[in-house]
Amino acid sequence: MSLKSIISPIFWSGLYYTGLSWFMREVVLRKRVTILLYHNPEPGDFQAHMAWLSSRYQFIPLQQLIDAIAQKDWQRIPAKALIVTLDDGHQSNYLLRDSIKQFQIPATIFACSHIVNTHRRYWWQVGYPDNQTLKTLPRADMLQQLKQKTAYEPEKAYPERCALSLEEIKALQAVGVDFQGHGKFHPILPLCEDAESHDEIVDGKKALEALVDNSVTFFAYPNGDYGEREINYLKQAAYRGARTTKLGWAQIDSDPFQLPSISVHESASVKKLSAQITGLHHYLFWFL
Repeated sequence: MSLKSIISPIFWSGLYYTGLSWFMREVVLRKRVTILLYHNPEPGDFQAHMAWLSSRYQFIPLQQLIDAIAQKDWQRIPAKALIVTLDDGHQSNYLLRDSIKQFQIPATIFACSHIVNTHRRYWWQVGYPDNQTLKTLPRADMLQQLKQKTAYEPEKAYPERCALSLEEIKALQAVGVDFQGHGKFHPILPLCEDAESHDEIVDGKKALEALVDNSVTFFAYPNGDYGEREINYLKQAAYRGARTTKLGWAQIDSDPFQLPSISVHESASVKKLSAQITGLHHYLFWFL
């Protein structure tokens, strides 16, 4: 057991009981909107997080925030408003259904249109030894490396499914989950050629709308990477907004195509979560 693993729980407990997290939540951030970013949390951890959050925040849908920004009407936003989002469309997101239903969470799942309801895989799940380096390569070079080392191709089917099926998507929609765009195959968009970036945003929207049978008007940038080109493509395709991975909270003057968020440590205790959600963890990063 490392020294960090011993000290961290004590530290987060101490910070929790000092009231700093409470002060940030109840005073500093009270009139801002928190957008949480999850990917693939364990059901038990997610349940604990939602139980804690439900007694301290007001869950709202993403569309409510976008409407308020568009109309410059912050009266429609309750104090301590919070939006729950999950990226990619992982199969195990289905196991969160009971918690979403119990706490009446209008969550948004940003799904990859050409991976959900298939046996394809996300490129980082195929066993390449250095995914971080892959994220720096032009898309064509990335795919070449993946094919050489792992035999991966974007449309290759695997024996086991890693993404949500259509049946699971429908079951999640039945408890209030909204499915929105995350591209087709989750490339790093700024490292794509113009045509591929456009295709991921525009054709991904059409494909997801056909699959989930609802309007796709919001987007989450894969890996959080984007540029002016991507924003322009989104606007041309009639998207209304997009969520980034930049740390921050939404306000009435936020750019709807560059909405900030809080990336959650998915196995965090509620004491650590209380620091993460108020940004304290960002300034105390050496304890994470």
